[in-house]
Amino acid sequence: MINFIQNRLSEDLKFEYEKKGYAILPKIIDDDNIEKLKIAFDRIFNNDYDRDIYPFDRVYKHGIDNPSLYKVNNGWWLNNDIRSAVLSPYLGYIMSFFMSTDEVRIWHDQVVLKKANKSSSENAINASNIGWHQDYAHWQVSSSQNMATLWLALQDTDLNNGGMRTIVGSHKWGLKENADTFHDKDLDKLKEKFKKDHHWVDEPCILKKGEATIHHCLSLHGSGANKTDEDRLSLIIHCMPKKTYYRGRIDPHKNFDLNSKGNRHANVPLLGPNAKPGTYFDNDYFPVIWPFKTDNSNLYDVNVESLKNELYG
Repeated sequence: MINFIQNRLSEDLKFEYEKKGYAILPKIIDDDNIEKLKIAFDRIFNNDYDRDIYPFDRVYKHGIDNPSLYKVNNGWWLNNDIRSAVLSPYLGYIMSFFMSTDEVRIWHDQVVLKKANKSSSENAINASNIGWHQDYAHWQVSSSQNMATLWLALQDTDLNNGGMRTIVGSHKWGLKENADTFHDKDLDKLKEKFKKDHHWVDEPCILKKGEATIHHCLSLHGSGANKTDEDRLSLIIHCMPKKTYYRGRIDPHKNFDLNSKGNRHANVPLLGPNAKPGTYFDNDYFPVIWPFKTDNSNLYDVNVESLKNELYG
C-alpha cells in the first residue's frame, strides 16, 4: 500500500493553479513509497500483474513500437501499489481542492517510463519527446473541461531527463484546433502552430522525487528527451468532476478528424453497448476518490472530516 505525506493545501497554491494553469506541490510521497512504486513500474512493464486481467490498452509495450517511451494506461487495474496510490482519498482531496468540486472520479491513469538515452542517436533520443498538447483535445468525448491531472515524479526531474514543461496561462486560450498531439515529436513545429496571437512562456516543472504537479486539462504541455543514463518514471493520474458525461461523437471544428482520439477515446466503450450522449462516466471503471467511500475500507482507514482538518488546519 502507498501512503501519502498529507501536506496542508494553501489558497496561494490554488491561486497559482488558476493563474498559470498548473502548480507544483510539495513532496507528497516519501522515499520508501517511491521505491515501492518503482518496483510496481518494473513489474508492469514486464507483464507481471497482481490481478488476472489484461492492460486497458497497450499504447507502448516494453521494447515494442518505441524503445524510448513506454506507457500503460490504467495501471491501477494491474498493480496493487499503484491501485492504492490512484484511489487514495488524499489524492482525491487534492484534486477536489484544485478543481473546486465536491466529487472527484478517476478518468484514467498513466504509467510512463522514458528510457535512458545518454549514448543514443539524436533520432532515438527525440523518440521519447511528448508533443505540446492539451489533454482535453484528446478527451472531447467528455462533457467537462474542469478536468485536471496530477503528475508524480519518482526521481528528481528536470529538462535533462525529459521533465514536463508547461505553457504558462495557456489554459485560458480555450481549446486549440487539433491539439491532440501527444504523440507528435517535433516540439518546435508544434510551438509555431499553437503560439499564434499568444505570449508563449515555456516553464519547466523542476521536481524533486516525490514532488508533483497538478495541471488543468486545457494547459498546453509537453516534454523533451531523457538525455541521462537513468530511466525517468512518472505516475500520471487524470481526474474528472461529478456528473461528467459522454458528449457523443463530435465535430467541434468542422474539418476535425472524426477518427481522432478526441472523438473516439477508449473510455467510451467502458460505458457499454447502450451508451449514448448524456451517459455518465460513473461506473466501476471510473471510481470515486473523493469524497472517501466506505467500500474502499479494505485499502484505507480514513475519516473524511479528520482528513479535511489535517489538510486545512
